[in-house]
Amino acid sequence: MGPASDQPLSGAIPADAPSAQDAAAPKEKTVRIEIQALRCLAVVAVVLFHYWPELVPGGYVGVDVFFAISGFLITGHLVREANRRGSISLASFWARRARRILPAALLVLMFVAVATFLVAPEGVWSQFYSEITASTLYVENWYLAQQAVDYLGADAPPSPVQHYWTLSVEEQFYLVWPVIILIITAVLSRAAAGTRRRTGFAVLAVIAAASLAFGISYTASNPPAAFFITPTRIWEFAAGGLLAYATTGLRPVVRGPYRAVVSWLGLLAIFIAVFAYTEETPFPGVAAMLPVFGAVAVIWAGAPKVRWAPTRAMGTAPIQWVGDVSYSIYLWHWPLLILTPFLLDEKLGNVTKIALVVLTVALAAVTKKYVEDPIRSGPVLTLRRPRTTFLWALAGMASVLLVVTASRQVLNTRNSDLKAKATQILSSDNPCLGAGARDPKANCTPADLKKLRYASVPTPATAADVLHSGVCKGGVIAQGALRICELGVPASEARGTIVMIGDSHAMHWRPALSRVARANKWRAVVLAEGGCPFTVYLRGETAADRRSCTAFKEASLKWLRDNPEVDTLLLAELAATYGGLSPAERDREVEREARGFTEQWAKLPPTIKQVGVIQDNPPGVPDETLACVEATLAAKRPTDTACTRPRKEAVLIDPAVIAARRLNEKPGQPRYSIIDVTDRFCDEKKCYAVVGGVLILKDRSHMTATWSATLAPSLDRELQRTGLDQP
Repeated sequence: MGPASDQPLSGAIPADAPSAQDAAAPKEKTVRIEIQALRCLAVVAVVLFHYWPELVPGGYVGVDVFFAISGFLITGHLVREANRRGSISLASFWARRARRILPAALLVLMFVAVATFLVAPEGVWSQFYSEITASTLYVENWYLAQQAVDYLGADAPPSPVQHYWTLSVEEQFYLVWPVIILIITAVLSRAAAGTRRRTGFAVLAVIAAASLAFGISYTASNPPAAFFITPTRIWEFAAGGLLAYATTGLRPVVRGPYRAVVSWLGLLAIFIAVFAYTEETPFPGVAAMLPVFGAVAVIWAGAPKVRWAPTRAMGTAPIQWVGDVSYSIYLWHWPLLILTPFLLDEKLGNVTKIALVVLTVALAAVTKKYVEDPIRSGPVLTLRRPRTTFLWALAGMASVLLVVTASRQVLNTRNSDLKAKATQILSSDNPCLGAGARDPKANCTPADLKKLRYASVPTPATAADVLHSGVCKGGVIAQGALRICELGVPASEARGTIVMIGDSHAMHWRPALSRVARANKWRAVVLAEGGCPFTVYLRGETAADRRSCTAFKEASLKWLRDNPEVDTLLLAELAATYGGLSPAERDREVEREARGFTEQWAKLPPTIKQVGVIQDNPPGVPDETLACVEATLAAKRPTDTACTRPRKEAVLIDPAVIAARRLNEKPGQPRYSIIDVTDRFCDEKKCYAVVGGVLILKDRSHMTATWSATLAPSLDRELQRTGLDQP
């Protein structure tokens, strides 16, 4: 999110604001109406994209417009200072940026920290407070980049400060860019003015080109991380910076009509990106050039005094006003969108969204008038001194972190109490615990079941803390492309070896398989890679993911060939939900995926004689199921009947199961069996979030370790039923 100009908008809007070439030192306070208009366009695009993405599927490019504006303004300020003083005061520059950005940003962070404590379910506190901390320290973009490549983190809901990644990128740019220009100024201090300009421009152009090249390459190989990290975005700031470097202090040499054409073309480029791009567009990469260069073109053109130029429209009061408060609009719009559903306990309709937009604008106006302007340019002279500014900034950041720390402490205390209660429940030997409550063989009595009606072990807030890898002997062992988890008894004592292969939905079966293997004196080996089902079709989001997945599948097949004594294989994969597809499209996709499984399984070595395919578990509703359980616990209502889903909606079509049934009909294939324990999750009509006092899912689709462990008796009987109990 680009900063607003260093001077507040006031007075009448000039009919012909200067072009980029007019940005000389004496006119530093001039309001650039085309820049204010670009800010308005950018923030409206971003807000509409977040609230109604179907209207402006490429509205996220508003951020890139802001980056170009920031690069132009900041570089212009730095170049003018260097021309006047022969140097740059880094402390003064950073203090100005702190006065401009931090007050409103810290205010919103403090609001989110308190609001999270008051209205958000405890299950999201850990994530939200981690991101508030990252945003306060201006490393949110790197935090999100790390999360973007973490497959098991993909189910997490967005935090109310996720949009602070743009501010993090900007702050990192502000730390580095003035140092580069200072070095250029110092090295070229004795050179002629023309030489300084050309050489400095060339240096910045090389930096921009390197960033763009890296951005294109990294977007192709790792798009989720490329979207957030600073090196892929530097060129966007540099594009505006190069314009400032080339034109600052020069008079315009291009006539108004030509500048008007360029202005219209720049706006057209931005609008094309806003409406033609989608979330599927590889970004930033090459695609980011359209909105960035469009913004640069509009800035270069300025506000030409030509009747058919966009100047008159750009200079209208509403557009200028929105541009002036765009920073605060950007800060407020996203937290309101994310936190309000927790407060209302329902999805947002269009009427509520419109009300939130109005509230966003109102809060932005108040923030601009009473927070931004007084601190940035008000009469508090002591804040003008860099040291004082830095001390106040550190105090503000520390205040936010203090609220975060206190909230985490409250959560930790509650979790400790809940874990103590959970330990008591788990050690009670209640036959109804977890899947036992729906297991006809478990001897679960109504009296035993009643003891668990109000429990949830673990709670949504603590579910993610218990890792399925905890049952692996010696932990998960890396062996080339494989991550090997050994369960059961040592090979020397084992009656046989059973192997499970799959993605993260094989990982969450490890607690159950561990108990089954120990009971039967088996050695069990789990070969699993998150986001990598055992099929020829690749689901990975990045080229790196796809390469890793291919290597994993090849290594798994080699492991089976190198261990010919293994003849029994279990397969567990994530089944897709096919949301948004028509029935015909869904059927085609299911058929495609089923073929993918059959083609991959055809590569199994002939030593594999029997294969068990596990029907995937019913998922929860994203952002709803865990929050519902949290609210049920807080209200002290029974958990065993809360937060249910209709079975016909929850149980998934599993292409792996379809493939197994087809292969079973063909001679010369291993014997394929279906392992299905769906009845532990669901009755004839409903699927549950909590069964027998145990929380089933830790996120949208992954089972909690506790629930998985309670499925062991059911898994054991399914292996016996299908004849897979003699590995």
